[in-house]
Amino acid sequence: PDWYGLDDEFDEYYSESGLPSPPLDVRLVAAGSRVGYRWETFDGDHPCEVNWLDPEPDRESSDYEKYIEQLRKIERQVVYRGFHEPPSEEAFNVRLRNFMNM
Repeated sequence: PDWYGLDDEFDEYYSESGLPSPPLDVRLVAAGSRVGYRWETFDGDHPCEVNWLDPEPDRESSDYEKYIEQLRKIERQVVYRGFHEPPSEEAFNVRLRNFMNM
């Protein structure tokens, strides 16, 4: 998204607000044999939901229990529920403030 450009005004706003800078990065995610990607803040603490590239393993497969265990861990990490790509600047700031006040 274009709202997190790297200009001086942008950097000044976030340094004065005390909020972490919003640029997000794409990271690979794996649960068992299933692979996907998600957007995360550079520190990895504020991820969006996963965009899975593979189908869910068959329930009868030997990998299924490991997949479910790792999937639950991944889902607990998601801060931006409902977002499979970076949120707007406004949504980022609202969710981050709510998260920091928990």
